[in-house]
Amino acid sequence: MKIPTVQDIMVREVISVRPDTPVIEAYEVLSKYNFDGVPVVDAENHLVGIVTDYDLIVKGSSLHLPTFQKILSELPVYQKDRGAFRKEIQELQDMRVRDVMNADPLTLPDNAPFEKVIAEFRDHHRVNPIPVIDKDRKVVGVVSRYDVIKLFSLVGPESDSLIEKEIIK
Repeated sequence: MKIPTVQDIMVREVISVRPDTPVIEAYEVLSKYNFDGVPVVDAENHLVGIVTDYDLIVKGSSLHLPTFQKILSELPVYQKDRGAFRKEIQELQDMRVRDVMNADPLTLPDNAPFEKVIAEFRDHHRVNPIPVIDKDRKVVGVVSRYDVIKLFSLVGPESDSLIEKEIIK
């Protein structure tokens, strides 16, 4: 029986963003695809960071999600001073992924054994997903906790045929 590797469970069709992507667009990507995070890549698909839902909540300049919440709670005040409101909203619109991303994300090499994948998720509780990179730091996939637990389907009632198709080669 072949032991699975990161290649066997990772998602190869990676959706990513660039450092100059507006934060609001990055949020829309996370929301649309129900992702916890996406790799941030340069024009040659080299990994330069990751932006996660966590980054959008707690990081950033003076205007991030907690600040946006404050703006919404103070709307009656802003009704009197629309200029201040416009300024705060413009700051939010001007924020870029580079302002909030993690520039040194946890990664996995494209030849990582399954045990390494499990260990990284076990040891880094808040990390999800993990970019998978080749020797040149190009993103070749992403692996999430969900990708790991999908393997449980291999031991269910229909497991004999699945195991033969997926792992025994």
